[in-house]
Amino acid sequence: MQDPRINDKREDILDIAERLFAEQGFEAVSVREISREAEINIAMISYYFGSKEKLYEEIIKRKLISYKELKQGVNAFDTELEKLMFVAATVTQAFFKNRNFQKIIFREMSLNQRTHMADYLIEHMHQNFQFITDIVKRGIRKKEFKPVEVELTVMSLFAIIRMYTTSGTMICKITNKNSVEDVYDEKQRLRLIKFLRDLFTAHLLPQ
Repeated sequence: MQDPRINDKREDILDIAERLFAEQGFEAVSVREISREAEINIAMISYYFGSKEKLYEEIIKRKLISYKELKQGVNAFDTELEKLMFVAATVTQAFFKNRNFQKIIFREMSLNQRTHMADYLIEHMHQNFQFITDIVKRGIRKKEFKPVEVELTVMSLFAIIRMYTTSGTMICKITNKNSVEDVYDEKQRLRLIKFLRDLFTAHLLPQ
């Protein structure tokens, strides 16, 4: 059996490296800086991950939302609206909890400096996008939803959550909060989920 302290140290390194990559970008962060922040020998990075690139890849892969997880979750709901709102709540929760991670993801996709990683992320996100698109299309076929622009509807869902969770300073000003942390407390998370429910109920359900 693997020593649990090893797993704890690996997670500690991943968390520290994630924060540094989010703040500075991949190129600006050195293995030496990660090891200093994690209070370990540089050789431990190689021992656990092999290289900075492999460490970075593991950071990205460990927190991505899988459409398989979403599929398993929506099985508990009967209506397509409830399924869609479950997905919205799940994505919002993940984005609120992992804001540093989201910065890394969207920087990686926008800069496209590591083509293989950008391609991996695009494929992964497309699977999730397609899964949500299928929910909306199914709702339209069942006449639970009005005929709408399906792809733009799904893009709107992601766009709202993304802007709220990756533009903390701007959202702080918009919502008149005293600090960025106030923007991401539980009350604001529930506020955003309620807004998404109200918005997409009005947008999707027949009058």
